[in-house]
Amino acid sequence: MIKELKISLFNLIRDKIEKNYSGYITYLLKSINNLKNHVDKPQGIELILNSKDYNYFIKNFDKIAGLFKNPVEINKDRHDFIGGFKISLIEGIISYDYTIDNLIDKYSSFIQIKISKIVNDSEIKESEKEFENYIQNQKEKITEYLRLYEQIQY
Repeated sequence: MIKELKISLFNLIRDKIEKNYSGYITYLLKSINNLKNHVDKPQGIELILNSKDYNYFIKNFDKIAGLFKNPVEINKDRHDFIGGFKISLIEGIISYDYTIDNLIDKYSSFIQIKISKIVNDSEIKESEKEFENYIQNQKEKITEYLRLYEQIQY
């Protein structure tokens, strides 16, 4: 079930990126900007993107360069991913992986815990319902037994 959910999320996100690429670019720039204090160091910054985003930002390099005080280098990842980015210091001391693929994997354990809780809660509710039905059936049997007993007595 988790695997199917992850596949659905990948497809949904891919579709949303394709339908609203400018909104996605805004999301990327905002996310990169949120990390700039952690990586804007004198040794330089490496930003790794998928091929589509790489092509976009090579043509619009000023949007990236304007975020940082220090030099930034844009590279294309060897393995294409849906979207997002990886960012690190050129010397590799600090590195962040904000690819959509990684974020989905990272949060899938959280999702799995939530789903397990829902499934367990539903199983508990089902067991409670079965127990209530059992008790109701037993009450009816006892009532019927008492009714028959009273008929025999009179």
